[in-house]
Amino acid sequence: MIAVSGGRSSAMMARHIQTSQKYRNHNKFYVFANTGQERMETFDFLKNMVKVWGIPLNMVEAVGSSVMGVGIGYKEVDFDSVSMNSEPFESVIKHKNKGVFDGLPNSASPYCSGDLKTIPCKKICDAVFGVNNYVKAIGYRLEDMPKRITWSEVEADKRRIFPLLTDWDFPVGLRRLDAFWNKQPFKLGINSRFGNCELCWKKSNKNIVDNIRFGSRSVEWWRRMETQYGNTAFRERKSIDDFVKLAKEPYTPEIDFGNSDDEDGCACNF
Repeated sequence: MIAVSGGRSSAMMARHIQTSQKYRNHNKFYVFANTGQERMETFDFLKNMVKVWGIPLNMVEAVGSSVMGVGIGYKEVDFDSVSMNSEPFESVIKHKNKGVFDGLPNSASPYCSGDLKTIPCKKICDAVFGVNNYVKAIGYRLEDMPKRITWSEVEADKRRIFPLLTDWDFPVGLRRLDAFWNKQPFKLGINSRFGNCELCWKKSNKNIVDNIRFGSRSVEWWRRMETQYGNTAFRERKSIDDFVKLAKEPYTPEIDFGNSDDEDGCACNF
């Protein structure tokens, strides 16, 4: 299972697995889980992976249920039927609020990435390969160590592989990633910080403000969710309107000079 996030790192990993002799005898299943909050530029990027590289990309979306005891399901979609208005995300929130959780996902209850990405991808791969009869390829790179994974974890993990960390003489970092993409006939049409869920609550405060300034179709959706469920998902209990207000300011020192360790807070991996 090759987990394609819609970003440059996982795309480089997918191309490497597709073309490397190391993986020539493996059955490969490329999968992208749509949350309904990705930008159009992400889908343009994915379309190019299919058209230019010939990667057979599979796309899934989470399907929640209002029935107690029924878990998260999935449906297969394509570029014509993919959800663009947060429908999978809203479905998961409703699913969780039928008695297990109360409110929107947040740092104390970060259920969204698991239910939106991990579970749908696992279920479709279980159907293809047999339950747990496969390994997952994850696109971590040098900058993800040790904050998100350590060498000891890489070596001990029997269910996941990390090709960008292990398949070169030195782990792939940003410089090598840039060099790879400079040679490709297509590019991701936005800065990486605008990718994946455009207003993900795991992003740093500065990143969310930048996304709103760049333009986001999800602001009204977050307002509706906050009203409906009575809480906010964002850090420091900020509401979406707090970020909208900050985005209108020409200078926001509490964000621009905040904790830099918060900057890379967004990471959804299958």
